[in-house]
Amino acid sequence: MKKFLFIFIVIAVTVGFHPATLNAETLDGSDVEYRLLVALRVKQADLQSLLPDPWQVDPVAKGPLKDANLFVIFIDNLLHQDAEGKTALGGTYQLAVIAAPAKNAQTAESAPFVLRVYAPHEDISVVNPYKNTVRANISREQTLKSKNLEPGTATELWEMKDDSGGMMLLQMSYQKAVPRRSNQELKPRSAVEPDFFRIYRVDQGSDLVKSIPANIDRTQNFKFQVTKSEFGKLFDGSEEIIGVISIPWYIRKVFLP
Repeated sequence: MKKFLFIFIVIAVTVGFHPATLNAETLDGSDVEYRLLVALRVKQADLQSLLPDPWQVDPVAKGPLKDANLFVIFIDNLLHQDAEGKTALGGTYQLAVIAAPAKNAQTAESAPFVLRVYAPHEDISVVNPYKNTVRANISREQTLKSKNLEPGTATELWEMKDDSGGMMLLQMSYQKAVPRRSNQELKPRSAVEPDFFRIYRVDQGSDLVKSIPANIDRTQNFKFQVTKSEFGKLFDGSEEIIGVISIPWYIRKVFLP
């Protein structure tokens, strides 16, 4: 399938498919996850202030997430393993991530930028090597109902609370559909240390449950709320929901260049 047909299946941000590098790489670990992605359009100037030079905000150009420039990703890590295949960090945990698609104004390279990670682990530097983690409590509730050959319905409740009193909430129910499967390669960078990146090679399934550009909405009782002082300018009531993607499986290997 053509690249833009599946623009919505890249979690975090949709910045293109990269062929496998020929340079030596080091396996850093692997994960089996469930993810839920909320794509938004926020004020470009305020978002740009969070990116390092010479990187520029690069909104999604086409497809069902067109014009989205910010992504909030809720992650239920079902199995985390180190490079030797051993269970690490307890094997399972939850995360919440805020990321933005960006392009280098000098080289035209595209990359997702990790702006913030919320994690419950005490050794948060191990959970997130991008050096921008905040410790937080994250809870998830999910209910699935199906019968015979029908994809069924689902309800989701995610809540993140950090020590400063900040909160992120996502609540909805939705009609499920058969997920689309794809393989992707991503090279996320850190907004704190932009020269640092990791390589993700991913097998994932994606169910686009909401898209404003594609006129799709299989959600009900939808509620999304962010009360974070550091992102107050982005979530001041002017933000727009562009789309929501349920990712029932996200299987990745992580490499260091």
